[in-house]
Amino acid sequence: MSRETTEIDAQIKGRTSKGRAVLSWLLAASMTATSRRCALSTRQSLLLARQSVIATLEKKPMKKLYCFLIVVICNLSICTMSSFRSCERIMVPLCKDMPYNLTRLPNLMGDTDQNSVAQSLLDFEPLVNIKCSKNLRFFLCSVFTPMCTEAMDEPITSCRSVCQEVERSCAPLLSNFGLAWPALLNCSQFPAQNSEPPCMDPSPSKQKEDTLRKDSRTKLNLSKQTSAIDRMAPSSEFPSTAVAVAASISCGPQFVHIDRHEMQYHKCVLRCNQDWMFTEEQKNFAQVWMAIWASVCFLSTGFTVMTFLLDTSRFTYPKRPIVFIAICYCATSVGYLLRLLVGREAAGCQQLDSGQSVLVSHSLSNAVCVVTFILLYYFGLASAVWWLILTMTWYLAAGRKWSQEAIARLSSTFHIIAWVIPASLTVTLLVTHELEASELTSMCFVCLHSSSALFGFVVGPVAVFSAIGICFMVAGIVSMVRISREMRFRICDTDLQKLRKLMTKVCVFSLLYVVLTLIVVVCSVYEKFFDEEWLSSQFECRPQSFKDATTGVGLRHCNMSGMGSLSPPAVEIYMLKVFISLTVGIMSSMWIWSKKTLLMWHHFFCEKLFSNPVAKSGPAQYAQGSSSLHHPSQDRPGILNPEVSAKVQQLIKKKFSTKSITVHRFQRKIIVIREYNN
Repeated sequence: MSRETTEIDAQIKGRTSKGRAVLSWLLAASMTATSRRCALSTRQSLLLARQSVIATLEKKPMKKLYCFLIVVICNLSICTMSSFRSCERIMVPLCKDMPYNLTRLPNLMGDTDQNSVAQSLLDFEPLVNIKCSKNLRFFLCSVFTPMCTEAMDEPITSCRSVCQEVERSCAPLLSNFGLAWPALLNCSQFPAQNSEPPCMDPSPSKQKEDTLRKDSRTKLNLSKQTSAIDRMAPSSEFPSTAVAVAASISCGPQFVHIDRHEMQYHKCVLRCNQDWMFTEEQKNFAQVWMAIWASVCFLSTGFTVMTFLLDTSRFTYPKRPIVFIAICYCATSVGYLLRLLVGREAAGCQQLDSGQSVLVSHSLSNAVCVVTFILLYYFGLASAVWWLILTMTWYLAAGRKWSQEAIARLSSTFHIIAWVIPASLTVTLLVTHELEASELTSMCFVCLHSSSALFGFVVGPVAVFSAIGICFMVAGIVSMVRISREMRFRICDTDLQKLRKLMTKVCVFSLLYVVLTLIVVVCSVYEKFFDEEWLSSQFECRPQSFKDATTGVGLRHCNMSGMGSLSPPAVEIYMLKVFISLTVGIMSSMWIWSKKTLLMWHHFFCEKLFSNPVAKSGPAQYAQGSSSLHHPSQDRPGILNPEVSAKVQQLIKKKFSTKSITVHRFQRKIIVIREYNN
């Protein structure tokens, strides 16, 4: 007899006189009889009957008869509602492949339908997946969906030995988290083997059990100090215990389980200041690496933008998109510098309602993270669009013979395309919360663990822009090669050299840009797949840090039981991605590396800032020199008088009147060369 029935018997003896004994046990007998019609177990019916006896005896003597009738009527109504519950087929997914397929409800937990049973078993799924005990799933199914047979009125559950084996294997895991074994799964309430009532026992072999327990201790050596619920008090109630287990064991001690129902996903998020994939030395090196190249990129692109502002007429179409590319990478470098300024935790961590600090993942709660995400993604994608516009204007000028003025008329369209398309994609990512912080750099970017976000918003747009831009670039280069061959004997060697220099600069810049951009995309794809492989192995592996004996370099491995070791992440690839992302911006300043830029800044400092009249001759000569290609006759005025000049023009018109179309095309090609060399 269980502890509950013993306590009820003591209460009955204390309240029952000799004259009341008959009434009490008549009531108990009626409850037992009605319980059989309701298909309740003997244990349940006995407890219910004895509790009803106490409820009746606590009333006044004159009202005992009424209480007796009320209790009997209530129990009969319960029987009617149950309506002779019979066996039903098991529909709970976790228990469908049990050795039996019929069950009877309600179970010991009070569940009256299989939907509530399935919902209750969801809380135990982490324990089942970890396999702390070989018989855990069988035991849970026998409790929540006990076996039913028409030959017996009572459902059949597991034997007490099965419960004790499961408790012995899984209770240490719960104790690591400061949790007690649920009281509702107390093994004393289950029948012993070879006794009444009958019970089930899968009878596992001793060898398999010992092996399983050994593997369980190896895989589940979790630290209490790093547990996600280390500050929770032990609980004896089933719901809080199961939820705590589901929230922590499924992720591991370095992670925190976040359940966002509105987004319909469950995710394990890394805690801040945790060295999971990378060591502390690697993170410090990444910080120094970002500081160096972000500073160089900011200074280089900033100098390019200021040079453009000093003389906007120098950067006309089709070269002007290079200035906007420099502006985009200047903003990107600001994102890296902002991250370095505020620190690792302030830039890439968020505070949960429970007080835990985790890396930002699918959240807009960190304002600095959102700002760095916009600076990196929006301006990075905008630079790709401006590169596409650069190749298109290059083709229009070289291949279609468009003038600067004709291309400049499309500048408004260019700006709409270059700024609106990246803005729409950025807003979409912010609305869907598809951003996360990197463990290595704490920089926020597109969520690499989401295939739709990575390939739909990073790889896809860059691939499309690169493919179209390469077509324009090849067509423009072919046109410039043809123009160079046709003009070889019609223009001076100086202009021809300038044309070849221009072609070389355009080819080098365009090819380097598309190659470096594609390398960044490849690095992002590598980062995605390696992170997923490392994250998926967290249940079996424990990350270990050690140094190479010869080089002293810190190494990182993930030792897995029976599976060898998982290769450490190639931190060089992550650093290559950062380097190339900023090198493209540095490369955009190659267009201002010339003598004209030095003369322009000399003119600015000497005349505008210091007002030095002696230095005014320098800029004047620079202005004359820069326009000599457009007006070569200004360098040698007075060679021909007006009369001779008029006769020469008439003679040329008369002689070449039949070749007007050829002369017109020749003039257009000269204009193209002069516009690019300006």
